[in-house]
Amino acid sequence: MNRRFVAVALLAVAPLTMAAADPRGDAVRCKGVAGPGHPPDLVRALGWLGEEGSSAVWRLSFDRPLLVPDPEAPAFRVDILVHDPTIPALSFDDYRHVNRIVRFDATGRNAPLTLLFLPEGGSAPFNPPIVDGRTLTIQVPGRLLLGEDRFGKVDLTRLRWSVVVRDGGRCDLLGNGIPSLRMATVPSPTSSPAGSPLPSAAPAPSASKAAVVAVAVAALAALALLAIFAIRRRAIRRRR
Repeated sequence: MNRRFVAVALLAVAPLTMAAADPRGDAVRCKGVAGPGHPPDLVRALGWLGEEGSSAVWRLSFDRPLLVPDPEAPAFRVDILVHDPTIPALSFDDYRHVNRIVRFDATGRNAPLTLLFLPEGGSAPFNPPIVDGRTLTIQVPGRLLLGEDRFGKVDLTRLRWSVVVRDGGRCDLLGNGIPSLRMATVPSPTSSPAGSPLPSAAPAPSASKAAVVAVAVAALAALALLAIFAIRRRAIRRRR
């Protein structure tokens, strides 16, 4: 075993638990829109497959508790940008290579999500997200987001995503805003803190899902130990 093998193995397992971090205070002027604004400062985002891979779940964390409804009109907006490689994509303003948008306008805690189907020019409402302090949890069925194949299946692993939080003329983009993040196969152990339940469409994590998380964590720990062992062994050989 060498360090190259260990590095490759770690990279293969790491997406199971990784989240995307976003710098603080990085809001910029929205393209195509003029005026002031104070979007909530996004600091962390995680997307994973829920309900045994049949739904997409996103949990967004902000630097301070969210004020919903937004006391200042117009309300701030959260857009989950989705790219499905099997569907034609559009680009406009801060939105590039997008064909689906999962949108939340912070007009009220019970405000429904809006799914925008850009190439087709349609939209559909869905259940409100859960607002809990600094976190916003959004869940959408895969069949509604991407549609089903002829066998009644949906493959959410193919989608890529990003986030834009906007208020007035200011936008906070996750990274460069281009949908490039993959969906994790299991949620991060910190993605469901106490007192922060998943949306009503998602059942509480089952024992089997907890076991999957435990296995992923154990695998990471084992690979880390193997990496340390391989590096030490190589160092001993060089001394000889």
